[in-house]
Formats: sequence, C-alpha cells, structure tokens
Amino acid sequence: MSSRNFVKVVAVVATLSGLVAGGGCRKHMPHAFTWPATGDIIPTHPKPPSCGYYKDWDPYSATIELTPLTDVNPVGSQHILVATVRDKHGDPLPNRRVEWIISQGSVGDIIEVDSSGWRASRGYKVDNSFAVSHTNNKHRVLDRGNDDPSDDVHLTPGQTWCVISSPVEGTTHIIAYAPGIYDWRNHKVFATKHWYDAQWEFPPPGTNPIGTQHEFTTRVMRASDRTPLEGQEVTYEIVDGPAGTFDPGGERRATVVTDSDGRATVTLNQDEPAEGTNNIRITVAGGEDRRAPMAEGRTSKTWIGPRIAIQKSAPARALINEEFQYSIVVSNPSQVNAEDVVVTDDLPDGIEYVSSSPSAQVSGQSLSWSLGRVGPNASEAITLTVRGTRVGQFTNCADVRAEHGLEGRDCAETRIAAPELVVEKQCPTEVLICDPIPIALIVRNTGDGPATNVRLVDELPEGLATQDGQRSLTVDIGTLEPGQSRQVDLVLEADRTGTFENRATVTADGGLSDEASCTIVVRQPILEVSKEAPAERFIGRSTEYRITVANSGDAPANQTVLTDTVPEAMEFVSASDGGQFSNNVVTWNLGTINPGDSRSVTVTLRPTRRGDFRNVASARAICAEDTAEAHMEARGVPAILLEVVDDPDPIEVGTTTIYTISVTNQGTADGTNIVIVCRLPSEQEHVASDGPTRATVEDRVVTFAPLPQLDPKDVAVYRVEVRGLAEGDVRFTVELTSDQLVSPPVLETEATYIYE
Repeated sequence: MSSRNFVKVVAVVATLSGLVAGGGCRKHMPHAFTWPATGDIIPTHPKPPSCGYYKDWDPYSATIELTPLTDVNPVGSQHILVATVRDKHGDPLPNRRVEWIISQGSVGDIIEVDSSGWRASRGYKVDNSFAVSHTNNKHRVLDRGNDDPSDDVHLTPGQTWCVISSPVEGTTHIIAYAPGIYDWRNHKVFATKHWYDAQWEFPPPGTNPIGTQHEFTTRVMRASDRTPLEGQEVTYEIVDGPAGTFDPGGERRATVVTDSDGRATVTLNQDEPAEGTNNIRITVAGGEDRRAPMAEGRTSKTWIGPRIAIQKSAPARALINEEFQYSIVVSNPSQVNAEDVVVTDDLPDGIEYVSSSPSAQVSGQSLSWSLGRVGPNASEAITLTVRGTRVGQFTNCADVRAEHGLEGRDCAETRIAAPELVVEKQCPTEVLICDPIPIALIVRNTGDGPATNVRLVDELPEGLATQDGQRSLTVDIGTLEPGQSRQVDLVLEADRTGTFENRATVTADGGLSDEASCTIVVRQPILEVSKEAPAERFIGRSTEYRITVANSGDAPANQTVLTDTVPEAMEFVSASDGGQFSNNVVTWNLGTINPGDSRSVTVTLRPTRRGDFRNVASARAICAEDTAEAHMEARGVPAILLEVVDDPDPIEVGTTTIYTISVTNQGTADGTNIVIVCRLPSEQEHVASDGPTRATVEDRVVTFAPLPQLDPKDVAVYRVEVRGLAEGDVRFTVELTSDQLVSPPVLETEATYIYE
C-alpha cells in the first residue's frame, strides 16, 4: 500500500471511530467508507467495522416507511416504491442507507434505484434482486422521462426510491431495510406488488338530474394486447350520499362479470329524488379464479335539482297617467328543467293594467302567467305595461312557484309624480359666416315630480346647420328630477348671410312642453382678386403684373394677406407696396379692407425660358379668400447650326468613309420639321446611313425623313457611309431645311480625297 493510500485509510478509520464514539450524525452520512469525491461507484458495507454490529451507531434513525405497501399493476409496467427514514420524532432523515431486497420465489426485478448525489458511494444496483440507495438531502422530482407532470414523483429530504417491474403475472415481495436503525422491529418494512396481464378503465364521474337513472361501465382488458377480458368480477358499492341501489340486485352493493367486450355495467337508481353526491367504490377481481382483488377505483355521481328565481324591475318614477313597464324575469340557475312554473302579480290600487307580453290571465287587479317548463340555465321574460292613475309611491310584487315546492318573490317600487318643464335658449346676436355659432339650450324641471322621457328638439332655419351637417337636432335627456336642469351645448355653422330666428321645443311624458327662440345676424366679407399681365413676352424681358384685391361683402376683411407664387423659370425683379419675396413667393400684408374698398399692388418678373406661364395670386382674410391667375407666353428664337465631318480622309478606291452630320439648335425656340438631304458625287456610292429619322436613297441622293422637333441646345446626329469608286478630290454636299428657315436651305460640303 502506498503511503498516500495508507493516510486515506487511517483518516477514514479515525473518522468512523469518532462517529461511532459520538453517537452518529443528524444530517450527514453516519457510517461506512464514504469517499468525498466523484468517480466510479464504490460498494460500501452497511455498518461501521468492529463495534458497528453491537452498538446503536446511528441513534437518530428510528423507523422506516414504505409506500405503497400493496398495489396492483399491469404486467410490463413500472412501479415506484418510496422509502422514508425518520427519527423518533417522525422527522425525515437525509443520507441514510436503504437496502432493497426482492424475496426468493417472487416474480419481477429491480429496474433502477435512486442514485442521486455526487459521492462515489451513491446508490447502485448489485443485481436484479438487491440494490442500495441513500435518502435524499434535498427536494427532488422524478419525472419518469416524459412531458406529463401529472405522474411526477415529488421526493422530500429523507426519502429515496426504487423501481420494479415484471413481464409475467404473479406477486413481488420486496423488503426495504435500513441498517442504521438499531431496533430490529423497526429496521425493515415489507411490500407486496401483484402483477396481472390486465388493464382497466373505470367510469368517469357524472352529473344527473334527481330522480333519474345512470349507468356505470367498467372495461377490463389484457395489458399485453388490449383484448377484452371476459368473466372478470367487478363490484360496485355506494360509499355515501343520497339513498340508492344498483340494478341488478336492488342493493347498495352489486357484483357483475365482464361480457365478451370486457364490460361490466350496473344502473344506479335513487330511492327518492334528492340532491347530493354518491361516491362509488369499484373493485376489479383477478387472479386465476378471477375473483382475487386486482384493482380498486372510485367514481361519483352528482344529483342536481332545479332552481327557480324571479327578478322584477320598474322605473323608479313615472308621470301620472303615463304608461310604464314592469319587467319580470324568471330564471332557472340549475342544470336541469324546472317544471310547472307559474307567475302571479297583484297590482296595487292606483296602478292600472294596460297589457302584457306574453298575455296574462286577468282577474281584477290579479294577473297570472303559466310558463310551464324553464330549461337549465334559461330564463323567461314578462313585460307588463301599466298606468299610474294617481300620485304616490307604489310597491308591486311578483311571485313564482314550480314543481318540488320551489318558489320565489321580488318587488319593485315606482313613484307617480307631476313635473313642469321650462326651456331657455342662448345665442350670439351677430357673427361672421365662418365663425362657429355657440348655442346653449337649458332645460329645467320646475315641478314637484320627475319629468320622464324629456326630449329636446331644435329645428334649425334654412342656412344654419350643425358642424356635421344636421339641420334638425333631437336630444333625449331622459329623466329630470324636481329642481334638476340639463344644458345642451351646440355649435352651428351658417352657409349664407342673413338674419335667422332659431326656435327649440322641449317635451316630456304627460303632455309637458315648452319652447324658446333667439335671433342671429350672419355677415360676410367677400374678397375679389383680379390680375393683369401682358399675354406675350420674349425670354429675358421684364414683365409687370398688376394685382387688385376688393371687398364686396358686408363685413370688414380683417388681417388680409396677398401672396403671389412666382412660376419656375421666372425671376423675381421687384414688388410694390412693401411686398416681400421669400421661397419663390411674394407676400403683402394689406391689413383691413372695409366693405366696398380695394387695394392694388404690382410685381415685376422676368422669364428665363420659353413656355406658357401660369401666375396665381391668392388673398386671404378672416372669413374670406379668393384667387386670380394670369397667363403669359414666353417666346424664344431658334438658331440651327449644321456641321459635316468625314472619317477617314483620304480613302483608297474601294474603301469606305463615314460622314457625320451634326444639327445643333443654338437658339431659344424649338426647331421643327428638320429635313437633311445628302448628295453624293459620281466618284462615290451609298453603303449605309442612320440617324434620328429613317433615310431613303435614290440616284446618289440620301434623304432623311423630317425630324419633328429639336429642342433648344439639343443635337441631332446623322451618319452616311459611302465607298470610293474612282480617284478624285470630291465634294459631299448636305442641305438642311426646317419650318423656321424662310431663306434658301442651309448648305454644307465636306471634301474627301480618293486615290488609287
């Protein structure tokens, strides 16, 4: 043994000796050779060496628990056993060793044990019948490796687990042993697991109306291939709840066998209709004789009865001799039908019956309605129209009755009163046509009772309308209590000038009404803008525009501003009367122009290119505006330049040269219908030609079709390729004509030397 390993052994022995002498440890692992490192699993002895077998070396450990102690599972499934080690106070202890042992003669195997932790002595499986694990020192969740949280196993400190399974039917006897518990009566616990090649589906809980029947069906099948299991005994037992029996048998407990489809069915009956919940215990028998307990489950049946409720509502106040309505709503807030529903209503003296929907059976002041059945969570409405014949406070109650002794009552109160209405209208006496016209309508109840269904109507005269274009305004104010008032504010607009009388009317229940009016004078300033300018100018010459702004209306044009937008390709030269030029706009502040007055200004501009220029002037004042425009044509002069160049020069007989003809418009006006004609000497022949228009060739004359337009400063280029036929110093001639040339054509020649 190396000196390093010897030191480790001595340290461990010394530690163990101290643990034994000190009586164990509450939370830390109190025994065995435990290396504080990760790595391969190191099997450990269950008790300390030497005196560990004869002393209580872990005095904290007192009991071990195992859940479940007995259970039934289908073959091929996995079952989790959870062991808990506790101290004498019942508190769980972490880091305690638990050994798992499957007894000889049992079916099944250990699949996996709790191997959590970082120590080299963590849990391990020795073989399929024996394994070791340690209780956890913190909370853990065993999630079975799936995404379903409902089957997770939640472990607390002091617990550990083991998983067993069996591929065949039979019984597994398993022992959980805690070697740290000194008392032999408490250091082990036994569990039994029965395995059957069977699965079962218990019936789900249900809800039924009271006094009806309900079937429960349990299905039993093989776990291996899900084929039905016939002849399995299934027992149903009523655990608690309302009195009832099963068919067949007529008892609180019934046993039936599964049919060829693996189904076992019973029918539950109530002795007397009653609400409540029956909890049902279901036991499935198995084994070779198919009568041994195999599975137990539970389901329930909740019996529910009908309910009945009534709600009555009415307006808090009504006018004398005015019709109003009672609303009666009968509802069934349960999940089953309410039968034989009847509603009654006795009207008090002073309230007179008018009509109802549905129709009522009337006997004096007594009314009744037979509604019959009201379905689950359903309601039936009754509308009762009445009239108050005298002033006072009236209470009216409605009653409802139904099968099973159900009943209910609700009341509503209405005060019958006599109101009085007054309306007042406020408006300005004079406005401009563009001004908003504020109107205030004030309605007051000066009577001793509430005014109901108060309606305000304002029919506007021709020429006035609301801002959204309405000429008739109706406002449903509703109810005005005694002394209460309501103000309605309007904003009107006028579409013409003149004097307008505006009248408003207010009405309410009981024939109440009142009216009020006011007079408004609407005025308007009217701006008229005129603009004078010459119809034609040449490019570069200054032009004066004269602008006049007049007010032909019946109100001053205040804060009048005149603007004139300078067109593109025109230059600002000057403006009279303090006109300011900025961002291509000339602006004059003309102030107030009274009715019948006018103001004139001038602006001088210079055109920089040809064209038809539209010059717009706009005048704006409070409540008035107008525009005027002037058109002027700026004319230019065309000037055409003709140039001809040959390349190459000279040329050898049989070779070619190209004449490039350039036509440039050097003027300020378009050149139109430009025609190029090329004449070849006898020493040359035409090879090819191209240009902006198509060329035709006849007898050594190349004629290009007319070019419709050549803008100022634009260039049109033509090319003619010729071949030399004979030696000589020849002349290639080009003629140019256009609409603008009133003299003979422009001629241009180009000399070319042809040699042998």
